[in-house]
Amino acid sequence: MMIREYQVKRLFGKQGVPLLKGEVAYTPAEAQAAAERIAGTAWVVKAQVPAEDRSRSYFAGQATDGLTGICWANTTQSVADLAEQMLDKRLITPHNPDGYVVKRVYVEEACLGQAEYRLSLRTDFTTQQVLLCVCSAGNIMYQYQVPEAKLTASLIKKVIQNMHLKGNRVKEMRALLHHLSSLFSLYQAVAVEFDPVWETANGFVVLDGRIIFDDDTLFRQPDIAPLYETDQKQQEIVRQNQFRYEQMKGNIACLVNGIGLSQATVDLIRQNGGQVACLLDVGTEPSRDSVARALKLALSDPNADGILVNIFGGVTRCDIIVQGLLAAAGEILAGLPVVVRMDGTNAHIGRRLLFESRLPFTVVKGLSEAVSEIIRQVKETS
Repeated sequence: MMIREYQVKRLFGKQGVPLLKGEVAYTPAEAQAAAERIAGTAWVVKAQVPAEDRSRSYFAGQATDGLTGICWANTTQSVADLAEQMLDKRLITPHNPDGYVVKRVYVEEACLGQAEYRLSLRTDFTTQQVLLCVCSAGNIMYQYQVPEAKLTASLIKKVIQNMHLKGNRVKEMRALLHHLSSLFSLYQAVAVEFDPVWETANGFVVLDGRIIFDDDTLFRQPDIAPLYETDQKQQEIVRQNQFRYEQMKGNIACLVNGIGLSQATVDLIRQNGGQVACLLDVGTEPSRDSVARALKLALSDPNADGILVNIFGGVTRCDIIVQGLLAAAGEILAGLPVVVRMDGTNAHIGRRLLFESRLPFTVVKGLSEAVSEIIRQVKETS
């Protein structure tokens, strides 16, 4: 689960993460008033949608050239004008050709940075390890394994030494890494990112960031679940089919269970040269019928040239997943390649059911093998 920037920054602020002054606004007048309260000589107006790469996005049907999801303004009137051009418009992002309707903007003070850094703490589901990724000034990337998902004093010291920081910046970076670790633990997150972190004359400041929550742990955090919002089309799909659906730009449809596995699957497909058409997360306890509906929806995607089913059975029973796949057998016979990888609870039963069905599934054991296989089959049939 991913929430919007202004929501993330409220959570960051509660933990003491250094941020710029900013306010959310729902109308152009509110945006202008926010800029006046923030004060200063320049501001940044940011469309609030649950997506990355807003600076490389554009507005559908927008006549103004160069208007992206993140724009600078030098007057409070310009802030209001930008909000007017963004609000109630559809922002098309690199990973979502359907876009998102902008219902609010975030007005933030502008600043100049002397150097840029990126910090992230995330779970790598292919290796079952927690990784700390640090991109220092000069775009040099370091990656560290984090035992027991806790940043130790010795690891933090090693990270800072590799970043070649001096003076007060050492203390400030140490504090940032502690904040990163605390947020990751507090929210039982799949990933926490400070991206970018700017070094200014007054110290480090986090310009943007993300917290990716694990849907399976939200029952322990009742204050977080209400932050998640979807557009009307997605709401209808979720309501009817009881799973999460996300449209993308590629040609491989993915059916998975759980947000963490979703992220790992999408990342691995991209790393191997493929692109995801749509993502269907059936959750931890799907029924046979909901799995069947999810597969049918994947097959109905006009851009999908193949389907990858990637299931890890903990609470999820792999044999129930397979029963759903078999219930949609008529659509499977339409000719698209379907690669199935499953592991965990009743996976051996699920694989046996698929074999006995004699339907044209390709069943593999490993995730990397499954990704390579679906990319290969898609290329052959395209």
